[in-house]
Amino acid sequence: MELLEAIFIGLLQALVVSAASLKRQMLFKVVTSSNMGTEQLASAWTVHSLAACGTTCRSRYGSQCQTFMYNSITGRCTPGSFLKYGTLGAALAPSSTDGNLYAPSSCDTSGGFRLVTSGTLSACIMVSDVAMYYLEALEFCLSVGAHLFVGRTMQKINMLPHGIRLYIGLTDLASEGTFIWQDTGDAITPALKKQLFDSGQPDNNNNEDCVSITAGGTNAVGNDALCAERKFRVACERTFLR
Repeated sequence: MELLEAIFIGLLQALVVSAASLKRQMLFKVVTSSNMGTEQLASAWTVHSLAACGTTCRSRYGSQCQTFMYNSITGRCTPGSFLKYGTLGAALAPSSTDGNLYAPSSCDTSGGFRLVTSGTLSACIMVSDVAMYYLEALEFCLSVGAHLFVGRTMQKINMLPHGIRLYIGLTDLASEGTFIWQDTGDAITPALKKQLFDSGQPDNNNNEDCVSITAGGTNAVGNDALCAERKFRVACERTFLR
């Protein structure tokens, strides 16, 4: 009997430690904006509490679970990918059936991500050790619960490691000449486009659609590249609510 009791206590302690570890890694808060949403990782299931929804999402999907939706009336729990904003976010906002959307309120530093700050800006960033094609880069970032880095100002772009050519979340794959950001589907501003690209770029040479940059100056030396033929290292970003 004492042995069974000791085993039970040991299992209980392990569960408590596991839950505490998850809580340290990720702190979630409710998303109130109707212009924010997420893509489902899988079908919903039923749980008994908000905490159980978040813990189960992380235990099942690890760092891929960067958001989740929870309906407090029905107990419906839906795992989600990274938080999306703007046009894409509004299209993916939770329904009344889904309940509320919850997103990280701090940088999840698992898997080599780190919090980088510049003035009032902050971002949760990881740069790959190896170079890869653009579609591989998309899949790589998604696999760690992130999207390709998005920088709407030179200040944020220069938060990336300097002197390294990197793929970022900007392409004109949908419409030639219109470069859009991966997290919102919105187009780059004309002013930033001038700062982002190198002289004579983008030139769409042989149908180049994917953007690589080198941070560290007033111009990011951006270039459009052949997505399936050019390999660069990758900047991934995990979104969180400030």
